[in-house]
Parts: sequence; structure tokens; C-alpha cells
Amino acid sequence: MAQAGAPERYSAQGMLLALLAVAAVACTAERSPSARTPPAAGAPPAAAAPAPPAPTVSRFDVPLAYDFTDVLQTVERVVPKTFGSLTDVKRIGDGNSKHYAYVATRGAFTAFAHGSEVHLRTTLTYAARGFYKPPIGPTLGASCGADDARPRIIAELVAPITLTPDWHLRSKARIAGLAPASTGDRDKCRISFLSIDVTGQVIDAARKGIEGHLRDIDAKVGNVNLTDQATGWWAHLNEPIRLAEDVWLLLQPRQLRLKGVTGERHLLNVAAGLDAFPLIVTGPRPSPVVPPLPALGNDSGGAGFHVSLEGTVDYATASRTLTKELGGKTITLGRRTVRVQALRASRSKEGRLALSVAFTGDAVGNAQFIGTPRFNRATDQIVVSDLDFDLATSSELLNAYAWLRSDALLGFFREKARLPSAPVVERGSRLIELGLNRTVGGVLTLAGRVDSLVVLGVYVEPRGVTVRALVVGDASAAVRPNKR
Repeated sequence: MAQAGAPERYSAQGMLLALLAVAAVACTAERSPSARTPPAAGAPPAAAAPAPPAPTVSRFDVPLAYDFTDVLQTVERVVPKTFGSLTDVKRIGDGNSKHYAYVATRGAFTAFAHGSEVHLRTTLTYAARGFYKPPIGPTLGASCGADDARPRIIAELVAPITLTPDWHLRSKARIAGLAPASTGDRDKCRISFLSIDVTGQVIDAARKGIEGHLRDIDAKVGNVNLTDQATGWWAHLNEPIRLAEDVWLLLQPRQLRLKGVTGERHLLNVAAGLDAFPLIVTGPRPSPVVPPLPALGNDSGGAGFHVSLEGTVDYATASRTLTKELGGKTITLGRRTVRVQALRASRSKEGRLALSVAFTGDAVGNAQFIGTPRFNRATDQIVVSDLDFDLATSSELLNAYAWLRSDALLGFFREKARLPSAPVVERGSRLIELGLNRTVGGVLTLAGRVDSLVVLGVYVEPRGVTVRALVVGDASAAVRPNKR
């Protein structure tokens, strides 16, 4: 649909809009294989073209990428750097003879995404002391990890990530693994002469220490607000996409729906479905109107896009085109000959196509015709097969030259009022596929495939003659984050 007040322009790419100038009453030199019987003079006019169909929702797959480096920094602040203390002595087992104390230091987290989960890994190095109190005599003690070769524990946290309707992250962190870094003696704390191995006790204590902060991790992750990023995504999806000179694709998004979250290295890919009402417009680049970012919805299923191709030929353009195609044609009616001089198209009061045809030759003046452009699916043609004299309009020409009211004259114009739709389908599909397979602004990437293009109808509107078609296929739109 053209922008209000903007002049229509028709590009040489040959898409549907370029053919509309002859769609209403197209002129072809070939004769119809079978002419229809003209209606009797004075017959009531055919019904006006039906109202345009309501827009059909299209659903795009939209992977939205988010760099979760900030989430890693959040976790770093939540989980303590040290666990335990060498002054905090704990009992081993049920007896009262063996005790231990430990202190562990956490290294920096590394993170990667796998599937729908973010994995966080860190290495704990620790030192421990073991104590043994014999029944008689002083308490004996020994330590491990006192030198630089401290035992190591690998801790791995897993946090499934999703999004809330208000564009906040949500996680449910858990400990996926906590074990010595190796099976060698380096990563064991065994005090042999006391027959004490406190490796298991240190791991259990570290587990309890980390588990005590899992809710804190979830709370901090839940504070991560992606509204700003999503607003940027939303703005890109609302940008006009140039298909050809003065031809634009508007996605017209309405709703983003969450399908799931997956990850790859440091990126979270939010698999979303986009409800949109794509539309082709012509003229200067439309100024994008970005509605407020809606709440994130739940996936409702469905797939495929439906792009409404629409183009309107204003009546001045249609008149010039018809005059160019039919002007100068001669029509012989018995012993009389008339020459078509000019045609003027307009919309009748009944909402049908009106043609005023100027004749010279054996009859001089203007005759009024009226009809309804329609799409013939059987022949894949746009026709005005019900074209008839407009008896409701006074015509001095018909009053002066009654012989003009002939079936032959009507048959001539009805025969010319048709257009094969094959070029429309082929060129329209090619242009849509071109528009749906490109990168826009280095951020928005479109990928699509056209399965079919169907002409919906021809509509006589106050602004001109409009042809609508529906393109059906599959498409996706990926929005990638800017590189850090």
C-alpha cells in the first residue's frame, strides 16, 4: 500500500506493481479463444469487487543472539573467592579422634553455552590440616597443600537459561560436578602417617559452600534485563527493507514469542517466533514507525510467512497507459469505422471501474463504459469481462450514433481487457526471494524461500485500481549482537 500523498513509482524490475498499469483493462493484440456472450442492453450492473481481505499473520523464525559475558561477571561477584578457614576445625566421622580444617581459593570462572544451559567452571586450590588425638598423649597434626603444589578441585555449575515476559533472564543453577582435578597424588590430601584422607571432606564442604549461593546466582541472573537489547532488535525488525528502486518490504512485526534458548560459546541464541504482517509498499523510503516493545509471548506454533503484495495504479496513470495502448485503434462496425482517440479511467459511484472512451471517425464524442476487474483462476488472467455501456451516464455520442451500441464494440473492449498472470507470479516471487535473502545494516539477516504466489483479487478503490497477491513460503530473520 502506498504512503498517503506519496507518488507511485514503477521500477524496471518488472514486479507485480510494474504490471498494474495494464492490469485493470490490459491491452493485448491476441484475440480471446472464446468470447463471452455480451449481456443484454440495460442489464443491471455486476456486483462491485469484494472488500479487500483482512491481513494474514505471518510467522518468522527469529534467532536473537545475546552475549552473556555480563552474566559471567555477575556470577563472579556472587560466588565467594575463598571457602573455609584453617582455624575452623571440623570432626571426621562419628568419633572424636580425627579432625580437619581447610581453606580453598577459587579461581576465575570460565563459561560456555551448550544447548539451553550455561556452564560455569572454576578451579579450587586448597590447603588442609589433619589432626589425630590418640587416647593417650598429645594431639598429632600434619598438613597438605602448604607448598605451591596445592591440591585442586574442579567445580562446574550449570544454569539453564530462559527469558521472562518482561525480557529478564531466568536461571535455575545447580552443581553439575565437583571432583579432584586428576586422579594423581597431586590432587589428593592424604596424610598417610595419620591414615587420614580429607579430600572427600574438603569436596563436601566446598559443595555446601557453593550450594549456599545458588539462589544468589539465580537472583542476580534474574536482574539481567534485556529490554534495551530487545528494543534494539525490535527497531531493526521495523526498518523498511529495500527490494528495488522505490519498492520496500515492511515486516510490520506485532509480537515476539519465545520458543527456547540455546547457546554457543559465549552467545545465547533466543529462538523466537515473530508474528508479523509483511507488506510491499512503493514510493520514497517510508519513515519507520516503531511501536513500543511488546511483552515476550509464548510460542503458539505455526510457521511460514504470508507476504501481501499490493500495488495501486492511480487513475491518471491508468488513463495514460490505456490511451497509449488503445489510442489510434480502429473499429469497423458494418460500413462505419471509428478510431479510439483517448481513454480516461475513474471509479464509478457504485465502486466499479468506469471508462470514458473518446472516438473520432464516423462518430465523434465520448462513450461511457463500466465494469468490474476480476481475476480468472482458470485462465490465470485479469479480465473485465462484464464491461458494458454505462446507461446511468448521459452520453451524447450514443444518443447521436445509436449504431455504436453494438455487441461488436463491447466485444472489442472486453477482449482487450485481460492480462496473463504468469509474469506477475514469476517476477513477484523472484523479487520477494531477493528481498528475503539479504543482510540489512550488518545486523539483521533475512533468509527465505517462496513456495507460491496467488493473486487474491483486483479492487477498484477511490485512489485507483489495486491488485493484491499473497506470497507463501518460509523465512527467518536473525539479529546478531554487535561484536565486543
